[in-house]
Amino acid sequence: MKQRVREIKYRGTVENRDAAAPLLTGNGDTVIVERGIPRLIIMRCPCGCGDDLLINLDKRSGKAWRHYLNARGLTLFPSYWRDDGCKSHFIVWNSQIYWCFGWGDAEGYETWNVSQSIENVVYTALPEDRFVKYDTIAAPLDVTPWEVLQACRQLVKAGKAEVDKTSTVGSFRRTKKQRKLSWFEIIFGGKNE
Repeated sequence: MKQRVREIKYRGTVENRDAAAPLLTGNGDTVIVERGIPRLIIMRCPCGCGDDLLINLDKRSGKAWRHYLNARGLTLFPSYWRDDGCKSHFIVWNSQIYWCFGWGDAEGYETWNVSQSIENVVYTALPEDRFVKYDTIAAPLDVTPWEVLQACRQLVKAGKAEVDKTSTVGSFRRTKKQRKLSWFEIIFGGKNE
């Protein structure tokens, strides 16, 4: 029986694929192969199928994922999907795995909240006169594309931003006209729900 996991376990950096093998003992175990620059992530498939996933990080070798490694954990962008085998599709954000198609739609979505400080940084970076893709907004900021996407969603929900409904890539801008605050929000600083 498959035992899928909800987080990866970053096991470190190695110089070649052979050195990675003994470190990959459990589902979601992950290493980075680095020779001068990060070349590859090898991850034991978190779905439990037992396969090792080879995730290219080197643009010179074709399609490459971006990775972010910091105190919050490891993040991959974009999502990882398999066209063969187990057909897993998931997002890795701060070492947490968010399952997509095939395991339920973005399971754990309710936990995808970003801090007010990240939301403020993203709001400041959003233009008012045009729509911009969320991963483009992330590039100059010290945040991952997933954090920008979620901050934009939170801003849309708060009425501070809008999404381009004609695009399928997640483009956002500030709302041109801020809605008027209710008397309750002015006095108490929150919504009367």
